[in-house]
Amino acid sequence: MTDFNDTTDHEAKADLIEIAAYRYKEGLLTRRGFVAAMMALGALPALSGKAMAQAKEIVVVNWGGEASEVLQKVMADTYTAETGIPVIVDGSGPSGGKIRAMVESGAVVWDLCDSGMGTAIILEQQGVIQPINYDIVKRSDVLEQAAYKSAVGNYVYSYVLATNPKMLGGNVPQTWEDVWNVKDFPGMRTFRKSVRGMLESATMAQGVPMEEVYQVLDTEDGIDAAIDKFRQIRDHIIVWGSGSDSQNLFLQEEVSIGNIWSTRAHLLKDQMDEESFSASFDGGVLAPGMWVVPNNNPAGSDEVMKFIAHTQKPELQVQWLELIGSGPANPAAAPLVPEHLQKWNPTSPENMAKQIFYNDEWYGKNQVAAEEKYIDALIN
Repeated sequence: MTDFNDTTDHEAKADLIEIAAYRYKEGLLTRRGFVAAMMALGALPALSGKAMAQAKEIVVVNWGGEASEVLQKVMADTYTAETGIPVIVDGSGPSGGKIRAMVESGAVVWDLCDSGMGTAIILEQQGVIQPINYDIVKRSDVLEQAAYKSAVGNYVYSYVLATNPKMLGGNVPQTWEDVWNVKDFPGMRTFRKSVRGMLESATMAQGVPMEEVYQVLDTEDGIDAAIDKFRQIRDHIIVWGSGSDSQNLFLQEEVSIGNIWSTRAHLLKDQMDEESFSASFDGGVLAPGMWVVPNNNPAGSDEVMKFIAHTQKPELQVQWLELIGSGPANPAAAPLVPEHLQKWNPTSPENMAKQIFYNDEWYGKNQVAAEEKYIDALIN
């Protein structure tokens, strides 16, 4: 049917579950939030099922953990307070396969799913999700780069340059070129074990302007050149597999530099002093989460579109940033972000100007082949 591969970053979404466990242990998460995480991990029965999808309620599915608690409190409960319509957050994880099977079997129990652009592209091609009704969901309430025919942005995270200035004697790398300069910026670096969000930094490290990154990567030579950059410094690399891996590598001072998720940087800023941790959005890669609506959702199309519009309210999006570190998808939220969090907001105008958007279409065509070369460069 299509040669496009699903590149939705489920690991990034599942990483929020680990964050929830950490926050509960530290007393920063309520018992309700912890229970939501356990449901997502399969330790407790999930909320999904026909009984949870009655006609006069909205069932929203995301990837569990603290994100479920925040979504329930900030987005769902406030919608219920305004409209009287119950909204239930199910953290069992809306994979593309589950959505397609649900629609094709005629037993749709979900109204709204927290997905990614890669999955949305495939589901749209398969004809199992609805077009976004932009008469209800205002295009002006979402970043231009996150408004598609059948998917619309809900939050944004980013791949950022993180450093430990203390380990570097205060000599902090300013660019990805600096990151590859192991002479002037000694110490171990950490990159993700997956090629996602990594090839872009290696391409910029060659002096390629960020707006030309995917144009360069569209050629075999461009991919090979980026892969070779990792081969050049592989003795200085420790890979991270999960978000907690990247966080621990900085906490244990095993690395002085890294390309990590901004949501983990959001946690590290509270765990390390300013002399020991900083992060820069220069040359970052923005990755939006996306809402998708299965065909024949029980609550009806108009009702779920109204809920999506509700979640785009700037003040609610700011709460989302404060509580979990994901950036607002509504550009109108940026001025409302508290001053102490502005530099940590992936979608502030200042930080947006320094970054590029993750290209799902490129990854759909090239990820599998590029991943093989990347792993080979790191281990051989």
